[in-house]
Amino acid sequence: MIDPLLVWIALACTATLFAHAAVAKALDLALFEQHLAALGVPHAALGVASRAVPAAEALAALLLFTPWRAAGAVLAVALLLLYAAVMALHVARGRTPDCGCGGEPLPVSWALVMRNGALAAVAAVAAAPMVARAMGVGDFLVVAAALLLATLLYAALHQVLRHRAVHSQRALFRRT
Repeated sequence: MIDPLLVWIALACTATLFAHAAVAKALDLALFEQHLAALGVPHAALGVASRAVPAAEALAALLLFTPWRAAGAVLAVALLLLYAAVMALHVARGRTPDCGCGGEPLPVSWALVMRNGALAAVAAVAAAPMVARAMGVGDFLVVAAALLLATLLYAALHQVLRHRAVHSQRALFRRT
């Protein structure tokens, strides 16, 4: 049993991540289909996959705020681990397609595989049973502050990884 404050922080971070991911993909299905094709999804399955993935992400985000919170967290963990496995497969084969994570292009890497593993661990906390205690206004202010901090840290990590990828490509270009 975990303190509800920690569960609510994990829940808010996971729901925000998945809501953002679903919206970003749904707003540009053509680009998302390109990402899926680069990741090896067969052409015949692109239409279904490009709609099913954002729908699953939106469902995970929504379920986290219902009595089926644990199911939403399990779905989020499963999706994050699936994404990590696909990225790991490509990195192991020496391929670095864009991850399709949203925002600026970011090639898959071991750092992204580890990031998704860490995010899966956070999502798992959202499924944990909570100690019975009332949450006060102060607790929800802490959740809001933690969500803001987590969002800023996630964005900063994304930029660091993107910068690292650009720097690596430039260094490779100079060697050739």
